Amino acid sequence: MQVRRLQEMGGATLLVSLPKEWTRTSSLKKGSVVSLEESADGGLMIYPVRESSDTRSEKEISIAYPSKYSGNNLANEITGAYLFGYDLIKISGDRRISVEDREKIVSAIKLLIGLVVVEEDATTITSQFLVDNTAVEPSKIFRRISSIVRAMISDTLKQLTSGDVSKFESVAQRDDEVDRLHFLLVRLIRTAIREPRAAGKFGLSSIDCLDYRVAASSLETAGDYATELSNAVCDLASIDKKTRDKMVEINDLLDVIQANTVRSFTQRDFTLAQTVFADYKRFEDLLAELRKTKSDFLPSILHFVDTLERIARCQRDIADLVSPMDMD
Repeated sequence: MQVRRLQEMGGATLLVSLPKEWTRTSSLKKGSVVSLEESADGGLMIYPVRESSDTRSEKEISIAYPSKYSGNNLANEITGAYLFGYDLIKISGDRRISVEDREKIVSAIKLLIGLVVVEEDATTITSQFLVDNTAVEPSKIFRRISSIVRAMISDTLKQLTSGDVSKFESVAQRDDEVDRLHFLLVRLIRTAIREPRAAGKFGLSSIDCLDYRVAASSLETAGDYATELSNAVCDLASIDKKTRDKMVEINDLLDVIQANTVRSFTQRDFTLAQTVFADYKRFEDLLAELRKTKSDFLPSILHFVDTLERIARCQRDIADLVSPMDMD
């Protein structure tokens, strides 16, 4: 870090010199143009303005076919390149890509939002990320993931109360959507960490980026548990109405916890996060009562309760990221 003293010119204008080494590596000289942007924390960011600044530079990576690693890791390599922020991902080799591998590659690409196949021939498949990294706010994706997870849980309980537990395909499909959005969110957060300009557009500090990365992982895990919950409910189709009503009560409280968790995190509302902690305590008390249920379905009930608790714990972990220092 370099510290520089402001100079006054003309009685109203303040000047500061730029580090010589930075101007050299950035190819700046007298007459060069720089852009100034205010960051969310009140700092000022300076960027060189290139003649081609209106065109987005693309980062490319070439993945060898067949994979140089043991086993079939092409899908993992594609996902890794996507998460690392590459815009052009090219799979190429010195021999024809088999039909089976081509299908796996295309399927892997389709799972990643914004990534599409733009060119292919017998030995290569090229995909391109077509979304501007700074066009979609992480907070919007985060809220969207949360709303899907909440709907997965809510619909599962609705099917239980109606007695129809035969249609859970949509829950698994929505979990796939959660995974796709999670990958996109991780990509954007990694971009913001590497590129301060992107973080500035998102209004995120370095700590915010880290928190979003952790919170996104918790939400994705909650989506996995929501799928497990739908499977647990299948064993409770004939459960008595009293126990079923308790489950609905617990679910209603969990829905409140999830809604307040997202609001507290995205708005940095510590007071609301404290409400989440209080509701979580009441939630645990209700689960303890359900665990004492005398029923032939007790093993299935315990599975259901444990899964709900894991989901709620994910929400509590997200609320834990809201610091009291975020309060005005």
